[in-house]
Amino acid sequence: MTTRKAAIRREVRASRAQRLRDRDGDARTGDRAGMLASWVRVLRLLDLPIEGTHPSGALPALFVPTSTEPDVRPLIDAHPRSLLPVLVTAGGVPLAAPAWAIHEGDSAALTRPDPRRPAQPRSGLLGPEALRAASVVLVAALAVDLSGTRLGQGGGWYDRALEHLRPGAPVIAAVFDEEVLPEGTLPREVHDHPVDAVITPTRALLLG
Repeated sequence: MTTRKAAIRREVRASRAQRLRDRDGDARTGDRAGMLASWVRVLRLLDLPIEGTHPSGALPALFVPTSTEPDVRPLIDAHPRSLLPVLVTAGGVPLAAPAWAIHEGDSAALTRPDPRRPAQPRSGLLGPEALRAASVVLVAALAVDLSGTRLGQGGGWYDRALEHLRPGAPVIAAVFDEEVLPEGTLPREVHDHPVDAVITPTRALLLG
């Protein structure tokens, strides 16, 4: 099972690297707008109250993408407040356990203590239990199948983080269109947390 996951990860990473080389500025702008539109659609599919482009009266947990991931920064920009992952200290030292911080404002206000990792809020470090405050959680993924199995990067960050998920809070994965796979394609291990929905630049789907 581990070997199968590793093979799929190599394929997706190679495809994403090629995509980054091939997509021009207009295409990337379209992808960003598509991700925000799909986010609004999936919130409606999940029957979450919406105000404009964000859940009404809710605190979402989002993530800051790397250069090869779907650009979900417009989702951060659209929300007055959100929980975002914190991966390193202000000095750039990796944290041993999942951590979060509340971010207010747009994604341009984020900082990057370690240039090899995604940007993060400037201050206000919270422990993994902070995820219990989130009403909906957007997670990064390399691929998702229609049965709700998510393939991550392999470090287990979200597997540990989602242990603190509030009961009933939906988990949504963000991937590119070609990374939504047929039901049962991805192997699922005991520690793998299923996702409830997926968004791409063109689609919003409920899973499972």
